[in-house]
Amino acid sequence: MKVASDWDTEEIGNLQLDYVFHCGRSTAGEYVHTLSAAEIASGWWEGEAIMGRSQAATKEGMQNIRRRLPFRIREIHPDNDSGMINSLLWNYCKGAGIRMSRSRPYRKNDNCWVEQRNWSHIRKVVGYGRLDSPVELAILKELYACLRLYKNFFQPTIKLIEKVRVEGKIHRKYDQPKTPFQRLLESGQISAAARKALEAQYASLSVAVLHRRIEELRTRLWKASEAKSKAEPRASARGRGISLTRQAAG
Repeated sequence: MKVASDWDTEEIGNLQLDYVFHCGRSTAGEYVHTLSAAEIASGWWEGEAIMGRSQAATKEGMQNIRRRLPFRIREIHPDNDSGMINSLLWNYCKGAGIRMSRSRPYRKNDNCWVEQRNWSHIRKVVGYGRLDSPVELAILKELYACLRLYKNFFQPTIKLIEKVRVEGKIHRKYDQPKTPFQRLLESGQISAAARKALEAQYASLSVAVLHRRIEELRTRLWKASEAKSKAEPRASARGRGISLTRQAAG
């Protein structure tokens, strides 16, 4: 078990994990979840859309995230959700040489790095609507493929350096804004091959193209959800009509 103050915020490779539910107003049935992962030292973020939150789906999502990361995972830190705290993921971590810790129950601040990105990277982009169809899942996967590049290579973040109390007031001091990409390069903790690959990838990207593509995919996701919502009342009405016809015939 770890709290926020226990972390070495300069060591690359420590991931906080969390689920973001895309259930809308009801948790009934199966729906899409985002497996959200935030690296503490650099702020690097990955999002993986999965259907449901079974142990098998979570393991597969974790494997996909791991393949994309430009650094070795030292430790993963989920909350107390049974989709993550289970023997399947524990054995996976043991086999991969990854440490595993968890948060205290009902203490979101223990997972504060990933909780911040759940809002800024997911809710502000995707919203709170219900996503439960294969079409929506596919669009969300495509959206995250672009969003991870936009956030990690072009969106700077600030890190808290110190807090000082002056006359009863807390004054916070932050470092210079830097992107997760810049923080990884400056850390000196990634391999030469990973550094070269990151620099080549950065040179191939256009922030304007990425932004336009993200907005296109957000629009597609919204339209897919709208089309589904309009179709559901008609299906329900047809079901009621069949039921009434049967009752009249009886």
